[in-house]
Amino acid sequence: MSRTIGDVELAIADRFFYALEILKERNVIRGLQTFTKRHGINYGNMNTTKNNRDRCSIRTEHLAFLAQDYGVSCEWLLLGNGEMFVKGSPALY
Repeated sequence: MSRTIGDVELAIADRFFYALEILKERNVIRGLQTFTKRHGINYGNMNTTKNNRDRCSIRTEHLAFLAQDYGVSCEWLLLGNGEMFVKGSPALY
């Protein structure tokens, strides 16, 4: 049986992948593969998640990696409130 992803979960996934794109644009990472290699995540699985957001979920620890290593705001990731990056984030420079 296929799992249906809710609107809140889709919005979180959208923000997650958007943050990765911004990090790439700002030359903080080279791309999705850089992120997955650094954190021991299977690239194929993450790419499948990106391309099938309506059926695949972002794992909680992946959100934590963005917050801890790249200064992405937890409040922005989960709720969409405030700025994408916290003060002092490497992506702000």
